Amino acid sequence: MKHFFILLLILLSFACGSGLQENKSFEEYSGPIMEADSVEILYSDSAKVRVIVKASKQYDYENGDREFPNDIFIEFYEPDGTLSSTLEANSAYHTKETDIYKAEGDVEVIGYIEPRKLNSEELFWEPQKEEIYTEKFVRIQSEDQISTGTGLRAKQDFSSYRILNPSGTIYLDEQETDSIDNDNQEEVKTEEVQINS
Repeated sequence: MKHFFILLLILLSFACGSGLQENKSFEEYSGPIMEADSVEILYSDSAKVRVIVKASKQYDYENGDREFPNDIFIEFYEPDGTLSSTLEANSAYHTKETDIYKAEGDVEVIGYIEPRKLNSEELFWEPQKEEIYTEKFVRIQSEDQISTGTGLRAKQDFSSYRILNPSGTIYLDEQETDSIDNDNQEEVKTEEVQINS
């Protein structure tokens, strides 16, 4: 009988031990460790605000990355406090290791120093270099022309830019015309079309 209890004790200890081993194998959580609503992030230089990042929702991850799943709106300022440009997108992701923001979905940049508007489906912003860039299709409209192409490099204030593979430029001339409903509206007329091959 004594051997029976010893054998039973050994069997129970093996049964309990293997159960503990199985319970230790669980999946590691890789989702956000923090969630915030109505976020505003300020970047400053010499005690002057240079950039304001706004989003309705932000997820922070353990590695320091940030995700803005719903929207993002970024304002860029000159050293004197003048608004130079804005960037807006449906969503964005900030990688801490490289300090690069990736904006996606209906990306729009509006420049105020040189009045122009950029539209693309994806855009990267590097705060340290004060640059924006993409390899995707871009459309840039200024007061007198619309330029299209693939790939772009620009200053974050959008005062200057370069389309890497231009596909065309349409020059515009605004003329006042009488419309059917007798409102004085401006009509955009195409004067000249250049296609760059």
